[in-house]
Parts: sequence; structure tokens; C-alpha cells
Amino acid sequence: MILKEEQRYGRNKESIVNHAYIQSGNYRKKFDKLTENKNINKLLYQKAKEMLLHRSGTLLEDMYWVDMESGEIIASVVDSKDKQKIIYPDHVKRLVGQSKDLITIHTHPLSMPPSIADFNSVFSNQYRFGIIVCHDGRIYKYYAREKLEEDLQKLYMAFYLKKGYNEEEAQLEALRKIQINYNMDFEEVR
Repeated sequence: MILKEEQRYGRNKESIVNHAYIQSGNYRKKFDKLTENKNINKLLYQKAKEMLLHRSGTLLEDMYWVDMESGEIIASVVDSKDKQKIIYPDHVKRLVGQSKDLITIHTHPLSMPPSIADFNSVFSNQYRFGIIVCHDGRIYKYYAREKLEEDLQKLYMAFYLKKGYNEEEAQLEALRKIQINYNMDFEEVR
């Protein structure tokens, strides 16, 4: 019996990437205005495709750090074994600490919006902004200029879940509520 890729042991059907879409012009165009630098936008698109193809069908994430001044990748984590999170190795912590103007790009296998941990990472590491590339083809751009309270998101999400929202909708609504009182922002790139 021949198994399809999504039926193999350990594959997660919810996180399989639509390869045709991420190779399409419509997907590429989403990267055109992420920054004012065309070369960085092209690099971000290339890395997004690589990460998505690498992690398709898994709950593992990849991440790159890009220097906005030089336009070069200063670090990456593409061998993570932790599901749905990135742990910064010591060498990445050192490089991030030595850099002034970084952006990050990482995958979200279940195609969820940025988490409070994502916002707090942007704030604590003083990144210009972060980018999330979702396995369903969506892209989020986000930043935070202050620490956000994780319990507040949980409280808001519980409220919206109780009202019948699904997890993604509840997370988006919670972020919109938090956005009212905190110096943070996010958008789905279209």
C-alpha cells in the first residue's frame, strides 16, 4: 500500500503547505511592500518559501533574523525540534544582542496570528518588526513597543471563545482589544 505524503506517520494534515500557492505571483506580491528595500523583500520571499517547504506537514518552526542595514541574514534556526516555538540558541542570542536594526521572519504551522510571545520577543529584542508566514499562505506583520501581558490575552480569548468564536477568531479579537491600550500593532499582509 502506498501512502500519500499527508498520511505518513508524524505528518500533520493541518500544516501541509499549498506548494502551488506559495510559488504563485499572488503570494510573491505580498512581499513587495514589507520593507522599502526591494532586495530585502526578495530575500524574505525566498526564505519564506524555503521555510514553508521545509516544515510542511509538521508543527515545527523555522526562523531567520535579517539586518535591515546590510540586508543580510545574521542568524537562523532551521533545525528546531520544539513544536510551535523557537528557542534561541546562545549564538543567536549573542548575534541579536550585538545588532541594532533587525527584523525576524518565522513560520506558524497552524496558521495562527502572532502570539503574545511573538510580540514580547519583538519588544524585548528591540526588533523593528516581525513577520509570520503561515502554512495556509497568510502573512502577518507585527511589532510591539512595550511588554504585553499574556494573562490579558487569555482572559479576552476565553471571553470570545465562550461567545462561540473559533480559536483563531478569538485570538484576533483579543489582539484587537489589547491593541487599544498597548503600543503594538499587527496586520495581515494582503
